[in-house]
Amino acid sequence: MTAHVLGLHTLIALTVALAALFLSRYEIPRPPVGKFVGSDIAIMIVALVAMPFAYLHIPVGIVVTVFGVVVFTIAQLTLAPVLGGRTAAIAAAVLVGGDVAAYFAGWEPAVLVLNDVAVVLLVVGVVNLWVQTAVTPAQVAALAAALTCYDTLATGLSSLTLDFVARLDGLPFAPVLATRYGADASLVGLGDCLMLTLWPLVAYKRYGRVAGWLAAGIDAALLAVAATAFLAGSGAIPLLTPLGPLIVAQWLFWRTRPVPAPSRPVVERALGEAIPAGVWVALADGEIVGEGPTPGSARRAARQSGLETVPVVRHRPAE
Repeated sequence: MTAHVLGLHTLIALTVALAALFLSRYEIPRPPVGKFVGSDIAIMIVALVAMPFAYLHIPVGIVVTVFGVVVFTIAQLTLAPVLGGRTAAIAAAVLVGGDVAAYFAGWEPAVLVLNDVAVVLLVVGVVNLWVQTAVTPAQVAALAAALTCYDTLATGLSSLTLDFVARLDGLPFAPVLATRYGADASLVGLGDCLMLTLWPLVAYKRYGRVAGWLAAGIDAALLAVAATAFLAGSGAIPLLTPLGPLIVAQWLFWRTRPVPAPSRPVVERALGEAIPAGVWVALADGEIVGEGPTPGSARRAARQSGLETVPVVRHRPAE
């Protein structure tokens, strides 16, 4: 059991690290939806709260189909800057098809692994998309506060979460990060993963390096306490019950401090609007070192030019 819990927390830490690495290197192509507003936060709250009820009361086939479409879409968007659009679509299709095939074949370890891959891609992609669309610390704090109330009721004061976990046991596209299913399940929900990953990145972007690392450190300390309590036999832990207030407290603290001048990415400082519309470019030290119609071709051009480091890949949508 200890190994499963430690493995789970390692997966959470890896997810946060991958999201931060992705943010520093890639930009997800997205439609011109503008910035985050209050209604977007309300929609996210409704979606995350409704998810357990959907699994409990809607036929499994419909739920799995809907979440399969979501996994394919977000996975393709997340992988596109890394692999290129066509390769990303193939990889996302293989992930979705493999998860379904493993389920029908009865390969539970494969389902667990593929579900985890899907959740990591979902978290990395969604968090980076939110940060790109300029979600504010206040909006994240509001989302955290709302989810705190929900998680306290659903996990701490009722059996909703336990019923939810029992229903999704072994299903493809289960919205949990897990190292073990069954009676002694070791898992954390998608909402928890999103908030654990989102706040450190938003704090780093808005308030600076110290705020970002402090947020990550608080996440790590909270997970250590939760792991200790779980191993001591406390049962299901409503992780957002303490995490939400901690996020709100950090927001209240940093909003009263002088905000450091935003350090524009090197690509922004050096290029501005110089990137040709509709073209992917690879950048190193503020210079274009390769370009092409896809992120993969831009990176290949950079390698062919003699670049040995991994470049930043940037894209400006066609007008």
